[in-house]
Amino acid sequence: MTWGPPPEPTPVWTPTTCNQAVQERLRGLRNLRVRGEVSGVRQSRGHVYFELKDAGARLRCTVWRSTVQRQRLQLRDGQEVICHGSIDLWVAGGTYALNVQRVEDAGVGRRWAELQRLKAQLQAEGLFDPARRQPLPRLPRSVGIVTARTGAALQDMLRILHERYPVRVVVAPAKVQGAGAAQEIAAALRALDRSGLCDVILVGRGGGSIEDLWAFNEEVLVRAVAACRTPVVSAVGHETDTLLTDHAADRRAATPTAAAEMVVPHMVDLRTALAQGTARMAAVLRRRLRVERRHLGLLSERVATGEGIVARRRMDADRLQAQLVGAQRNALARRRRRMEELRSRLHRAHPMQRLAQRRRRLDAAQTALRQAMERRLRRRREAATRADARLRATSGGLVHGSRRRLDRAAALLRGLNPRAALGRGYSIVRVDGVALRDAADAAVGAEVQIVLARGEVDAQVLRVRSDEGSG
Repeated sequence: MTWGPPPEPTPVWTPTTCNQAVQERLRGLRNLRVRGEVSGVRQSRGHVYFELKDAGARLRCTVWRSTVQRQRLQLRDGQEVICHGSIDLWVAGGTYALNVQRVEDAGVGRRWAELQRLKAQLQAEGLFDPARRQPLPRLPRSVGIVTARTGAALQDMLRILHERYPVRVVVAPAKVQGAGAAQEIAAALRALDRSGLCDVILVGRGGGSIEDLWAFNEEVLVRAVAACRTPVVSAVGHETDTLLTDHAADRRAATPTAAAEMVVPHMVDLRTALAQGTARMAAVLRRRLRVERRHLGLLSERVATGEGIVARRRMDADRLQAQLVGAQRNALARRRRRMEELRSRLHRAHPMQRLAQRRRRLDAAQTALRQAMERRLRRRREAATRADARLRATSGGLVHGSRRRLDRAAALLRGLNPRAALGRGYSIVRVDGVALRDAADAAVGAEVQIVLARGEVDAQVLRVRSDEGSG
């Protein structure tokens, strides 16, 4: 028997810690590329869930909403794809899945990269420049079609062309998918272009998978479309914007049917436009005829007799003379009104008027001062009378003294009144409304106003004698 320390116990994990540990291990699987068949595609709140399967296993996959919106994925069951992403584990459920960041079709991965390279090359050469595109003829006499002889696209285009417009149709059949399809389409297109039989050429087919439509991405066909001297309409029925013939053609139609409607007008629209144009032309001609008839009548009246012309000229001269006289009178009246306005403004701005205005304001101020002093004196007398009545019973001597003080205050107010001084022979001399206190402030020849006890006298300074320097 061996004695020693007991072994350390193994830690006990919970399902959460166990799943978290597995999650840490799985998160090391980054930037994976997993190829398989799509199965069980479903959407929930913008996210896409599906499984990738092969002959031996299945792998859950999740595409989050942001990735779906960015790549505009259109997955379908049975599609062979390559998914780019990382492995992550959902701890609560104990399940793991591939978080997909990008999906590419397993059959076109390399071809897609080649397509982008070819597109950049052709664009740099100017084959996709909008400035080189030719306008479509408005009323084509002949329409060429390059498509499969037995395809539904040909029947749809023929039906639309015959229903809308009586146009000659030249069909150049070609294989539109599979090996050699691009070469056949390019050869048929060049043949129609060299023949000179067509005013516009439709090149296309119905919809299909990207593999079915790949011929319209091949360089030989794209260059043939760009080199065509006849206007070309790309009429491939698809929604993607990756077909290079769409960029090289003069116009692109969403479907072959839309292409047929694009190149020929509808006879009903032409008849309607013709009828409307005929009606507008007839209306214009009728209006022009009425104008010419009216002008002819005026000319006939003018050349009828020389007397009539002279009479009209005399009437015109009289009318012009009357207008001239009226205009002269109106101008003279305006000048007179303006002169009266200026005279009135000059009169209001004259110094004597301003002096008189200030004198009136001074008189009004003196009158207001005198009335205020009289009102205040009257209120004092009334107050003294009331006080005398109250105090007469208690103190006759105090009443007598108050009355004497009141009389002395009244006499003092009368003595301070400017009008009282004027009554004793004094006067107030003003220059521009301001009382003159110093003889030096008066200039010889200045007009002054002398205010007396009764009235005022306007005078002029003849001589100035100042007391400065005397004494």
